[in-house]
Formats: sequence, structure tokens, C-alpha cells
Amino acid sequence: MSANRFTLRSLAPWLALAALLLAGCYREVTDESAMARRPRYTGTSPWTVDGVRPGDRYTAIRERLGEPRDDRPGSSGRIATWNYGQLTVAFDREDRATEVMGQSIRAGNDTVITTGIPEAEVVQVLGHGETQKTSRPTGSGVIAIGRTHTHTTHLYENGGVRFEVSVKFPEDSVANIWARWPEPASR
Repeated sequence: MSANRFTLRSLAPWLALAALLLAGCYREVTDESAMARRPRYTGTSPWTVDGVRPGDRYTAIRERLGEPRDDRPGSSGRIATWNYGQLTVAFDREDRATEVMGQSIRAGNDTVITTGIPEAEVVQVLGHGETQKTSRPTGSGVIAIGRTHTHTTHLYENGGVRFEVSVKFPEDSVANIWARWPEPASR
């Protein structure tokens, strides 16, 4: 028993020193350091979703991106997808892109934001924009006892095109990015 006591007593100063050294190295891990490196976007290049902007013609997009993976008739024109469904474009009857859903907002050759980033980074880079929150009822069965926040959509205007960045909760990551032309009456 005395041998065990001797070993514990001899280790106590070393354990205390190790605890102090580790305490001095403590740093809370956050995403703030990564966000601090992301400046607010102040450029003037028109935004696109994965290189496509509403108003672009089908033939020009096809020349840039190649043949679509899927191309089918839509309610008011056609719907085409590229990159295994990661980029979807709706066209009107004149073959102009009216709605684009993809993975990133780009400005010129720069990627401004992408899916998967947290909401705080969207606001850091693009500003607050207009915000819409979506929720769903909670409870079981027929009785709803409250609401749960499911998505926040940040809306931005860039050169007459509306960009929507949807953040999914509770994951706090960008799930979808859309660009839409205004309704035909306001074009």
C-alpha cells in the first residue's frame, strides 16, 4: 500500500503541471476565425448561380456547359439539368432562363457563397438582405402545440434578378440557392 501511495505522491506534481499546461492551451473552437477571413462582397460583377443567370439563352448556356443531362418540357417552356442535377434551369418559350437552382453564387470568376456554409457566413459576405422564416407545426397527430423553425431564406437583388439563399435548421447550413427573374408583368 505504501508503494502505491509513494507512486501517487510522486506523480501528483507532474499531473498538476500537465493540467496547468493544458489549461493554458485552451481555446474554444468556433467558426468565427474562418468567417473573419471572408470579407463582405463589394464587387460589381453580375451574380450568377453556377455560371447561369436568368435571361441567359439556352443555346449560350449549352455552349458553356455542354449538353444537359436532362432536358424536358416544362409548364411554360423547358427544364434542363446539368452536373447530375446540381444545376437546374427553367426556360420560357423563347428559351431564356427564368429560374436557376444550383450550388453557388458566383460573380465573374469568383465564388461568393456555396451550399453547406452557415447562415452567419452568408450574412457576413452578402449582408442581411430581406429575410423570410419558415416553420412547421409541432405536436403529434391532429393537435399542433407550437411551431418549429425549419428554414430561413435571405433575399437579395442583383441587377434586376432576385437571388434566394435558403438556410436549413437546425443544421444551420445553406441548402438551396435560386436566382429568379421577376414575374413577366414586371419585366
